[in-house]
Amino acid sequence: MKFPNAAKGVSKIFNAEIISLIAALLGGVGMILSFIAVSGNVDQGASKTLFIVTGALTLVAGIVIAVAGIMSIVGYFQAGKDEADFKKAILCVIFSIVFTVAASFFANQTGFFGWLYTILTVAGNICNMLATIFLILGLMALSVKCGRQDMVKRGKDILTTLVILYILTFVLNFIGRWGAEATVFGSIVNWLSGLSLCFTVFLYIFQIYYLGKAKKMLKEN
Repeated sequence: MKFPNAAKGVSKIFNAEIISLIAALLGGVGMILSFIAVSGNVDQGASKTLFIVTGALTLVAGIVIAVAGIMSIVGYFQAGKDEADFKKAILCVIFSIVFTVAASFFANQTGFFGWLYTILTVAGNICNMLATIFLILGLMALSVKCGRQDMVKRGKDILTTLVILYILTFVLNFIGRWGAEATVFGSIVNWLSGLSLCFTVFLYIFQIYYLGKAKKMLKEN
């Protein structure tokens, strides 16, 4: 095995991404329920219940994200011993954890704090996007050293797709928050929130897919 540290690190990052996918699903469902609660389409009793469920889901998601983030940091540190690009992702992951956990405390809020939740969530996603870029670049660099041009090409395609999906998710998050606060879109806001969640799931699936391929490649070299 040419890159034992990278193999161990990528394996940890792979597991962390699966955990992050679970957290994203919990947080996404919480966000949708939050928008339903403030939309005015449900009675006061149901709205309070939704706020409680939203807060619980988002708090759990924040804790799970923190656990996955710590696992990722350890993985990036290990992989960084064999490829420098991985080290660049560590700070991004740390800030992503901070923003995401901070956002979880404002998940069921409206007005200023509702917008603060959205801004912190997007800030965390931006940091996560940067970490993902460094991750893919690191995996592509290792692919070159392993003589796997097919993995390099696949990495370029996935990187482009991921950046586009991240940007679309950012836009949908802001549109969803504005619509929820203005209470003008009704069911359209919930549909946009669901679409944002789908994009987030696709993001993790693409990352997990490429990480799985890279993990196999590193074991074979």
